[in-house]
Amino acid sequence: MLPGQFTAFQTPEHQPFTLDRGGDSPAALLIHGFPGSPAEIRPLAQAIHDAGWTARGMLLPGFGAQIETLPERTIREWLDAVREEYFTLRQRHETVALVGYSMGAALAITLAAQVDPKPEALVLLAPFWTLDGWLWKMLPALRILFPRPRLFRRMKLDFSKPEVRQGIWNFMPGVDLDDPQVQQAIRDYPLPVNMLAQIHRAGRLAYRLAPQVTIAAQVIQGECDDLVHPARTSQLVRRLPHATYITIPQADHALIDPMGVGWAQLWQAVITFLDDSPQRTSVKSTLSGSNP
Repeated sequence: MLPGQFTAFQTPEHQPFTLDRGGDSPAALLIHGFPGSPAEIRPLAQAIHDAGWTARGMLLPGFGAQIETLPERTIREWLDAVREEYFTLRQRHETVALVGYSMGAALAITLAAQVDPKPEALVLLAPFWTLDGWLWKMLPALRILFPRPRLFRRMKLDFSKPEVRQGIWNFMPGVDLDDPQVQQAIRDYPLPVNMLAQIHRAGRLAYRLAPQVTIAAQVIQGECDDLVHPARTSQLVRRLPHATYITIPQADHALIDPMGVGWAQLWQAVITFLDDSPQRTSVKSTLSGSNP
């Protein structure tokens, strides 16, 4: 992104991990979001492991230390990687659950709809399938007419806001965001539209295949999520035949952050659902905005 400064996700916490409980334990495959890495799902993986599960935090192709290759990656690569991780767990564990966050939830839906044998449970955290706004609607045209537009010029980036600074530091740790030249370089960065198009395809495919998910699913959403709006999530939930829906008051898109609002409620709800899933013989589709 900025020559000599693009050093994001190079440290060990961004590598895939396994918190093992042995072959007799149930196992959960956790899939991170965009532009994340296994680091963002490790706290939830630890909670799942503490509850007696083997927890595997995978790394999608083009993420982590490979982030510079992300513009060339495709949804097919991501789905193939999730499928391979799933069947690797299946070789050792009789019970396997899928836990996906944001874009990772979209990939989890697609796998759950297509794979055989099916996972025993599906957990979708702030599940992405579409976004509101002009950019998302214009993607097909942008991809043809302006394959590398400078979209950040159109966004009024306020470099004084903590959330803006943290988001940039995720990609460029330590970059001086008070330097006017750095700020301008970020605004001038040509964003590869093909990368956004692949994310768009992942979301639309998950939405299309959601009615084919025949297993129990738990959907958890922050009520203050301004990236994946709760109204959009409600649309997705209605397409999942066997879904329960929990919303967390005051939580935003980063609801998997252990320092964020609603963290305790989130991991407790996930553990309860997972522990019930191997014994669940029948499920009832519900749509509710209440908390457990």
